[in-house]
Amino acid sequence: MSQEHSVPAPLDVTLTGVRGPKANKNNPFDADPRSLWRVSQYDQPLDLGEVPTRRRAGFEGKKADGQKILDQRAETLADLQELMWAHVQAAPDQEQRDVDKALTARAPRRTPTETQRRKELFSPAVEEALQKLERGPRLLLVLQGMDASGKGGMVKSVVGAMDPLGVDVAAFGKPTREEAREHYLQRIIRRLPQPGHVGVFDRSHYEDVLVPTVQGSLSEQKLADRVESLQIFERELVRRGFVIIKVMLHISPEEQLERLLSRLDREEKHWKFDPSDVDAREEFGTYQTIYNGLLEATDADYAPWHVIGADRKWYSRLAVQELLIAALADLNLHWPAASYDVDQARKRLKEA
Repeated sequence: MSQEHSVPAPLDVTLTGVRGPKANKNNPFDADPRSLWRVSQYDQPLDLGEVPTRRRAGFEGKKADGQKILDQRAETLADLQELMWAHVQAAPDQEQRDVDKALTARAPRRTPTETQRRKELFSPAVEEALQKLERGPRLLLVLQGMDASGKGGMVKSVVGAMDPLGVDVAAFGKPTREEAREHYLQRIIRRLPQPGHVGVFDRSHYEDVLVPTVQGSLSEQKLADRVESLQIFERELVRRGFVIIKVMLHISPEEQLERLLSRLDREEKHWKFDPSDVDAREEFGTYQTIYNGLLEATDADYAPWHVIGADRKWYSRLAVQELLIAALADLNLHWPAASYDVDQARKRLKEA
C-alpha cells in the first residue's frame, strides 16, 4: 500500500452561540467519506487503470436509494454553507481569529526553502495577489476528470442545492491571449471564493500541467516546477483559511464513449459536443498516465485528492455531496449569538 495519510481532525475551538448541524452521524456510507476515496490508499505508483469506475465503494444501496439520500442531505449541505457564511458575517472577532488560527495550522509551517522557491516560482504579481487574499474560512472544491465525466452535472445537482449567493463557480478552459502573458496562477487567484463561500473549479489549475504535458509544450523541468508551484500554492491557500477538496471523477473509456455519443444523438445536446473532444479521447491513456503521477505528487492531508468512480452519476454525486458535508461539519461552527436583546426586539416588532 502507499504511504499513510491521516484524516484532519475537526476544529477544536471554543465558540459561543448555537451549535450547527451535527451532520456526520447521518453519513450514508459505511466508512469515513474523508478517507473512503483518498488516492493515498492505493499502491504506489498509482495506476488509475486498476481503480474501479463502477464500484459503489462504501454504499450498499441502489440508484433509487442514492437519489433519495441525495435529496435528503441537500438541506444539510445548504445549512452548513449558510453557517460558514454566518460565522464570517456575525461571529465575534475573537472567535473568527481562533477559527482562522486553527485552519492555518492544518498546513505545514513555511520553511526557508519554501520561501526561496516561492521567489523562483511565483511572479511578483502572484505573490501580491496572494498577500491580498482575505483570511477566513471558505471551501474550494476542485473537480477534474475527462470529458463527460460529470463535472457540469455535479455543479448543477450537488452544488446547486446551496444558496447561489454563497457559491462561486469557475470553469477554466484555454487561457486567453491576455492570460497567456501572465503567470498561469493569476487567473486562478482571481476566481478564488471569498471567506464564507463555497468555490467550485470545473477544471482548474491542474489543467496547466495536464495540457502542456500532453502537448509537449513545456520542458520536463518546467513541468516539475509547475507541480511544485501547485503544492506551494495550495499550502498558502490553507494558511489563509481555505478548506480544499480535490476530486478526480474517474470514468471508464467505455462509459465516456457512450456519453459522448449520446450528445450527438440528441439535437439539444449538440452544443455540449466539441470536435476537440475526439482529440482528447484519442489521448485517453496519456491523460490517465499523467494523472497517475500528478495526483500522487499533490495529494496532502491539507489538500487531499479523492478518486471517485464516475460511471454511475448518482453515486459520484452522492460521494461528493458527503465530502462537502464532512468538510463543512468539521469546522465545528456555531450559529452566532445575537448581539441584541432578542425579547426586546420581538416586543418592538409586535408593537410596530
